[in-house]
Amino acid sequence: MRLSTYEPDALPPGARRLSYGLFCWLNRHTTVLRAFGALLRLWPSVGGRLGLAARASAVRDVLTRTRSFSNTAHAANMVSGDYLIGMDPGPTYSADRDLVQARLAALDVPADSDAEAQRRIKALNGRGGEFDLIEDYLMWVVFHAMRPLFGAATGAVVAGSATDAARGDVDEGLQRQYMLEIRYVAGQLLAGSLATLDLRRRAEACGDALQARIDRVSGPIGAAWGVKSASEDIERNAVGLAWISHPVTVQSGALAVQELLGRTKVYEELRSKAGKLGEPGVWTDPEFRTIVRNHVLELMRFRPIFPLLARDVPRDTEMKTGARYNAGCPGGGKVSLLSIAALFDPSAVPQSGRFCPNRDWGKHDALRYLMFGYGYRQCPARDHAVEILTSALIGLLTLPRLQLARGEGKAIAYDGPLMLRMRMRTT
Repeated sequence: MRLSTYEPDALPPGARRLSYGLFCWLNRHTTVLRAFGALLRLWPSVGGRLGLAARASAVRDVLTRTRSFSNTAHAANMVSGDYLIGMDPGPTYSADRDLVQARLAALDVPADSDAEAQRRIKALNGRGGEFDLIEDYLMWVVFHAMRPLFGAATGAVVAGSATDAARGDVDEGLQRQYMLEIRYVAGQLLAGSLATLDLRRRAEACGDALQARIDRVSGPIGAAWGVKSASEDIERNAVGLAWISHPVTVQSGALAVQELLGRTKVYEELRSKAGKLGEPGVWTDPEFRTIVRNHVLELMRFRPIFPLLARDVPRDTEMKTGARYNAGCPGGGKVSLLSIAALFDPSAVPQSGRFCPNRDWGKHDALRYLMFGYGYRQCPARDHAVEILTSALIGLLTLPRLQLARGEGKAIAYDGPLMLRMRMRTT
């Protein structure tokens, strides 16, 4: 296997901008990545020489061999400090994961996400006309669904001060500021080490601000969680829960809606079903919720938030690519996974190129959730995220017909691979 020897920090500014621009373009044009992945599935030996895995079996193998292919490849992009996503299995990882799962158990999804989606939809109906899918809707639905993560300390976290939070509810202005802060911290994870220096500096500034915010209220967080861990353990997990739980879910929701609006027939069929049920049926009918949930997963398959993944290779090993011979992976290098190619591998996904929410995945059902990782390292909040996005999509289906708002400027604005704005219009 050939390994790239350059370091992103050593790239000349022009080369960095070009590489970063190409990376962002590929993340927005997943059909190109799918086509490239299809070629590598046909010639896996080529992918092996380049350190790329594209077949579903190869991607699964890398993701389940956590000792041979390490998650520490993410660590360089986590400007706010260590967190589960960049750790290798071990005592600290296991203890942190147990704490995270305990916090996730405190969530009341879909009740909270349904309630906030209904409240926001009512406000949008009252306004009429245009709105921003992210700023006016998605980020609030996700925020209120995730509030119980910090329990009684939520106000202190958002305000950055236990004293200020004790004076009453934290206003939406401060809530918005908090969500912007964690958005740019998460954006660096999406952007990777190829991000321009200006973007990395901004992410680092937001990461420092987030760490300082959590440090000021680690006492209330520990009390709300009912744990007696060391303060650094509380702070590490509180910082991680803040930036990974919210922005990544919001981005996934925006990508799913973008894909849905590009599929007019699918969108109209869902709207028709929602219209026939009416209020409150769309929220209470379990069959309809299952239908929408299946659509969310299929939309995420076509537009996964992480179509490309990297893994470190700590020691010499071999990677199964599906070719006749395994690919040699020298220690100290990296391998890349085309997760989107694995999601469209016809050997594992029947009629993979067809949009089919009700597909029978059979023995490959676990692959359906590949956008959340695989096996032991799968995101522990997988089901919560899907349910939150299901609530958000149900709410949007109750609105008049949606379309991207054309006019001054582009309807969708990006900051690198991060979608910042998605202006919508009801008709």
